[in-house]
Amino acid sequence: MTYGLLRRMSQDAQGRWQRVMRTLLLALAALAVLLATLLATLTGFNGRLLYLVLMLCAAFAVTELLPVLSWLLQRSLFVEPFRYEVSTSGVDIQTASSRTQIDWSGITRIRRRRHTWLLKYGMSQIPVPRAAFSPEDQRIVDDFIVRRLEFAG
Repeated sequence: MTYGLLRRMSQDAQGRWQRVMRTLLLALAALAVLLATLLATLTGFNGRLLYLVLMLCAAFAVTELLPVLSWLLQRSLFVEPFRYEVSTSGVDIQTASSRTQIDWSGITRIRRRRHTWLLKYGMSQIPVPRAAFSPEDQRIVDDFIVRRLEFAG
């Protein structure tokens, strides 16, 4: 697993509205930086406006810091090979140090995203990267999910 894949999976897990809000926050931060520099050059230094700009930039940075911190904290785990198997009984996720089996009966919802399948299992959401499967296998899993209406999401 690479940092790029982890970041894409993290963005997929956020949901559409959070991605829209993140984009709007970035645009607002860029506009605030432009306005702050323009006003600072015309009127002099304004501390409150600079504080607002820094707060907007910090709010945007939090969404980008989550995948970075996750990568830094678990980098040694992510270097190990992951193995994902999807069968009629469930999903099997295996690393060098652990093995997780998730039965279809325990999964309440599956969301198909661009880079991942998000499995809702109890209170947790487990991302399964599409990159772990060949394109043919991805189509087979997508067809299986579509046929199971209780997972459609």
